[in-house]
Amino acid sequence: MYVKPFEIGNVTIKNNILLAPMAGITDLPFRIICKENGAGLSFTEMASAKAIFYGDEKTKKLLITEGELGSIRSSNFRK
Repeated sequence: MYVKPFEIGNVTIKNNILLAPMAGITDLPFRIICKENGAGLSFTEMASAKAIFYGDEKTKKLLITEGELGSIRSSNFRK
C-alpha cells in the first residue's frame, strides 16, 4: 500500500488512510487514537439527520470533535 496525500475538492488530506464511519465504534477517543496512529481522515459515528434537526442530546454527543486534530467529517443518515 502506498501512503500519499490526496485531495477532495480544494481540501488536501495528509494521507490516504481513512477511518470509516461505524455506529457504536468511532467515538471521540477511538478517533483520537486512530489519528495518533496515522489516519489521515476520520468520520464521526453515524448520526440521524432527524435527531440532529430536533436537537437530540445523545446525537449531539456523537458529533463532538473537541480536542481532535486534522480532517474530520460527520456521517448522517435520514429515515
